[in-house]
Amino acid sequence: MTGIILRLRQYLTGRSLWADEAMLTLNIVNRTMGGLFKPLDYDQGAPIGFLLIEKIFNLLFSKNEYSLRLFPLAVGIASLWLFYLLLKRTTSAAGLVTALALFVLNPRLIYYSSEVKQYIIDAAIMIGLLLTAAPLFEAKPQKRDFAILAGVGFIALWFSHPALFVLAGIGLTLLIIYLQRQDYINLRYAIGTGMVWLITIGFLYILILNDLQQNAYMREYWWGGFFPVPPWSDPSWFGRSINENIGIQFGIPYATYFVFILVLIGWVWLWMQYRNYAIAVGLIFLITLTASAFKLYPIFERMILFTVPIGLILIGKSVEFFSHRLSNQRWLNGFVTLTLAGYLLYGPFTTSLDSFLNPKYFEHIRPSMQFLHDTWQDGDSLFVTNGAIPAFEYYAPTYRLAEISYVSTRREAYKNNGEILEQLDALKGQSRVWILMSHVYEKDGFNERDFILDYLKQIGQRKRSFQLAGTSVYLYLYDLK
Repeated sequence: MTGIILRLRQYLTGRSLWADEAMLTLNIVNRTMGGLFKPLDYDQGAPIGFLLIEKIFNLLFSKNEYSLRLFPLAVGIASLWLFYLLLKRTTSAAGLVTALALFVLNPRLIYYSSEVKQYIIDAAIMIGLLLTAAPLFEAKPQKRDFAILAGVGFIALWFSHPALFVLAGIGLTLLIIYLQRQDYINLRYAIGTGMVWLITIGFLYILILNDLQQNAYMREYWWGGFFPVPPWSDPSWFGRSINENIGIQFGIPYATYFVFILVLIGWVWLWMQYRNYAIAVGLIFLITLTASAFKLYPIFERMILFTVPIGLILIGKSVEFFSHRLSNQRWLNGFVTLTLAGYLLYGPFTTSLDSFLNPKYFEHIRPSMQFLHDTWQDGDSLFVTNGAIPAFEYYAPTYRLAEISYVSTRREAYKNNGEILEQLDALKGQSRVWILMSHVYEKDGFNERDFILDYLKQIGQRKRSFQLAGTSVYLYLYDLK
């Protein structure tokens, strides 16, 4: 129940779409069903199944944040139950309780359950595929188990890009199992299941994934997220990966190396108890790293959210390991288990509690759009920074600002700041110029907002400003005469 309440709270804040959401949403609301099969605008990429469900919800429940975020919310809530079912197969006692609590309280899983992006679906599909494969790992399989896994895998590929890595790990695990057992009948079934997935992947590659792979901007944007080849070419990458992925994705920003060691201990303990699951988990990670090494998939930030469930299972297994080793020492066992679990849960608990009590509205642009509409006068001009364009375009019709022509900069202007100044210079001589900024660009000591405001101070005078407390959306009125 706690997990549902936390996710509903995040959903019901009704915050504005932020830049990434707005870019994807503009494709969803402005295209037909068929149009979603074509390369998306704004350098966006998402599984076609996710896009089609979002389009259906948009048509059924109108154009608003609640309808667009309803599918991720439903999946986020369903994943709570799915994760519990998977835990029952792999973990017990204190380990199960700890892992489940970490999943319930995980800030990233809570947040992405109310974002118009596919990442929570990736995490849920990871859990669902391992659950579906469980009968094939644990007992003598039936033909129907292969058929079910083939069908679920087929559907998963339409809804999740990293499902490919999960299915590859599961498929290779099944091959290893049946080769070791010399069970050639079930080996044929496993190969047949894999063929269904390969045909599906081939079709999706021709249809969508080829265009996404060739997207130069996305490759440049995620360049720092690819596994370095050779590994010793960038030793600092590994420390950064551990710190960011564990600190951010697990919601445990302290002692990240210690948590990483717990993950390794958990995998070894999983190997000792449920070897087939351990093989699958290890292969999923290995295949994901291999894809990253070939510059096919970044393993930072939200792109790696799909691995969080198995990471939390391994942390739970490490708690179970220590509890098992101290089982003959009741008081010490209780002290160590409670201390370790409390240490791990402190970060996720405090972060999620703060978000529950003080929801974040970082790029909440609607109040600024309303203020702009209310104070707009004939003859006014508008400058919109590049990062604010998607949200402005999405909300402009709602606030009757769609017919306003505005000046903006290209994304490439961040590499040539002179272009930003040229666009501002074009507005000189006008007495009422609105400046709308959101998703402010910051890199290598350059801050877009400070850069623009410093120049405007030289060429004009600020007359008004509007910023809702707690947001990173900025609206200014300047006299540039």
